[in-house]
Amino acid sequence: MSALWSLIAAPAGAVAATLIGVFAGSVVSRRAQDRHWVRDQVAATCARVLRESSGVLIDLSDMEASRPDAIPQGVVLPTAIDWRPWNEALSMVNLVADKDIAAAAHSLDEQIWRLHTIVKRGLGPEENWLVLRSRVVAAQNHFITVAREQLSLAGQPLERFSGRPDPDDPIWTA
Repeated sequence: MSALWSLIAAPAGAVAATLIGVFAGSVVSRRAQDRHWVRDQVAATCARVLRESSGVLIDLSDMEASRPDAIPQGVVLPTAIDWRPWNEALSMVNLVADKDIAAAAHSLDEQIWRLHTIVKRGLGPEENWLVLRSRVVAAQNHFITVAREQLSLAGQPLERFSGRPDPDDPIWTA
């Protein structure tokens, strides 16, 4: 009888060990796939935030540049901006990103809305477009920094975000 048990126990143990190994491997593999999927979603969402915020910034620039000189400062013009893509990008951040990335996106949103309010009423003589725009760009750069901390394998902070001169550079007044 003990010989029969040893003939059954060895294969049964091997089958059990194999099944446990397959189950454990599938759990580990599933977790890794979930992490990769979430990371891909966050990266795509961050790219969308940057793309849409740049689009809104261009629209605001066009709005200010096309403002007729005959309209006095303080008169509110209707907006020509389609806010839907920007709001969708923010919603995606709220859905998939962690709180630090979402907070950076919300700060960017605040700067965009502040600039939008100024552009709608018209820049005053004391207001400089490049300085006002630089606040949105600074918020974009902060968003990039926060997103890189989460997504970049290198994780090194950037020293520059573009080759554009600073707003106080004499090139802008030349």
